[in-house]
Amino acid sequence: MSEEDLDDTGEDFSPSEEDEVDSVQVVDSTPDPQKVEDKIKSLKDAIKKSRWNVFLLLGVSLVLFGFALFPLTMSVPYDDLWGTSEKDLGYVWGPSSPGEDFLDVPFELEVEIVRAPSVADNVTLEVYVLKAKDCQDLSLSELEVIARGGNSHNNQFTSLESPLEGETYTFDFDLDMGHYCTKVQFVDSKGETLKQNTKLSVNGKLWPNQVVTGLPGIVFLGLSIFAFIGSQKKSAKLKSILEKRKVSEEQLILEAVSAEKIAQGPSGPPKSAEGPSGPPQSSSGPSGPPQKEQRSGPPQSMVSQETSASKRSGPPPTSSALEPEAENENPTNSVAEGESTQEVVSSDQSTYESAGNGYFYRKMPDGTYEQVIYVQSADGTYVPYQQ
Repeated sequence: MSEEDLDDTGEDFSPSEEDEVDSVQVVDSTPDPQKVEDKIKSLKDAIKKSRWNVFLLLGVSLVLFGFALFPLTMSVPYDDLWGTSEKDLGYVWGPSSPGEDFLDVPFELEVEIVRAPSVADNVTLEVYVLKAKDCQDLSLSELEVIARGGNSHNNQFTSLESPLEGETYTFDFDLDMGHYCTKVQFVDSKGETLKQNTKLSVNGKLWPNQVVTGLPGIVFLGLSIFAFIGSQKKSAKLKSILEKRKVSEEQLILEAVSAEKIAQGPSGPPKSAEGPSGPPQSSSGPSGPPQKEQRSGPPQSMVSQETSASKRSGPPPTSSALEPEAENENPTNSVAEGESTQEVVSSDQSTYESAGNGYFYRKMPDGTYEQVIYVQSADGTYVPYQQ
């Protein structure tokens, strides 16, 4: 064989590119145990970090919500000399812009009427929240006038006519960022302060951190939710990897057990099957010879021979002519003739029915009769009757 032929055969038996790609894919698809372990370890570390992030973000959001939801409480003292309750609120801080908006700081005053003025009519309870640094400033009266006008958001005013002794009233305000003071007093119809026989108990609640810490708290709460979702996804991925590894380990154990059983071989020869317990039971044969049928009349052959010998000199009688003769004959002979008339001989899918006196009619397969009379010859065949 020449070198060219060897080269041609070598080319024919060289593996195709598809086979090489399949082999590479098979090699790549087999998981490396070390890589699987590294992946499991990295997932466990990532899950641990994600859970810590969830707890950290959730804790920060709870702290921020605590600052936002719990108010700063204060007590506004009552001055018996001047008949008013005044207090410097200090600097109210918040990100609110000038004017009324949702970023304003909520402020609530609870006023309890300990002793109402002795004047029966035209008593009004006035409450002021004025934007001023000093509640003892003489210019505070001008701010009261502005507040009573109701056109300034920095200086707010509300009133209650005919307050009842022993009752507690609540007044709500929304403040911008700045320095404020509050003032509560009784006045008559002329606007003069009622000082005699009066007593007020005023307490305030201020939420300066509701917006400052509330919005970041919502943000951190959302981040904690996203961190929890990421941790759950990583946990599900780790669980699937561990289940696959468990299944592969079980398969390896089963394969090792089966290989060990195959290596050991069978424990002994196969068990022999049990044969029959005895010979087959014999069936009982006939108890005697067959019974002969008894007939009441003479043999059919003799009757047919006598009738044929005595009445074959002429043509066969018609069925109407035969009926009276059959009625006048002996009942035993009629029975014998009835049996002979039932004789049917098949030939070429046609039958020959006996008409009596040795004559036969040929019945065709479709049920009709051939208009020819037949007689039986010595060799047993049927031939047309000839006079």
